[in-house]
Amino acid sequence: MIQKVFLVDALVDGPFSGSPTSVFFLESPLERFKMASLAGELGSPESVYVLPHGEAFLLRFFTPLMELKAGVHAAQAAAHLIYELGVRPPTVPLLFLTLEGELKSRFHPPNYCSLELVSEKFRELDPAERELYAPMLGLDPKDALWGVLTSGNIAVLRVPDYASLKKLVPVQSELLKAAVQGVAATSPGKQGGDCDYYLRSFRPKVGVPEEHVGGGIHRSLAHYWGKLLNKTSLVSRQLSKRGGLVSLEVGDPAKVVFKGKARTILRSDVIQESLVLPPAFSA
Repeated sequence: MIQKVFLVDALVDGPFSGSPTSVFFLESPLERFKMASLAGELGSPESVYVLPHGEAFLLRFFTPLMELKAGVHAAQAAAHLIYELGVRPPTVPLLFLTLEGELKSRFHPPNYCSLELVSEKFRELDPAERELYAPMLGLDPKDALWGVLTSGNIAVLRVPDYASLKKLVPVQSELLKAAVQGVAATSPGKQGGDCDYYLRSFRPKVGVPEEHVGGGIHRSLAHYWGKLLNKTSLVSRQLSKRGGLVSLEVGDPAKVVFKGKARTILRSDVIQESLVLPPAFSA
């Protein structure tokens, strides 16, 4: 049974920023097809289902098209609500159990939540691969200065600067045909700006033409930019239409601590009768 559903903007940087996330609190397990159908019904870029499991919480993540093994910004939205609603006191760390493994979260006054992520292994793309993926972003291959393929099967290209990143016009039809799950691009922050690096990420295969704010991709990028800039504390800004801000700590080479703000926008109920199939469909 679903207790409540909330709409949370995760990783916000002001009003109407961040990634809109539907957060469902469950009293008992819900069938997968119902979770997938509700996620499609609400149409948020990601939905997360939260089920208490002893002292921990089981999390399941869905885009409008499919289930994901993990969703970093959606987990951050769930942590924000658990603390905001008083389900756990702010002094108690949270343990999330996902299909990809464990996630640990903490509250940081006045209103931040952090997630401790395992660093992601990646391999560098060779020049031929960079030439393959660059046109999918409307990018001249000579401007793809470096690239990696993450373990989440996302190709990430580094472009020269903010202006190059801002003007990208992805070719959605080509992205849908790509062998990878998505293609992203990153650039260094502007001189005197408020961030260390920028990001744009495109994943139409999972129902997200452009991510409002990326999450898991920083498991690869944070260490790259940290080493390049000789920093262990970093800030990344998403250059999507809504935008968002992420703080990252990379002192430990085996992990990335991911921190951001969230804001609750709506709270409502799911009409339970709507989840019951008519007899003709339940046979």
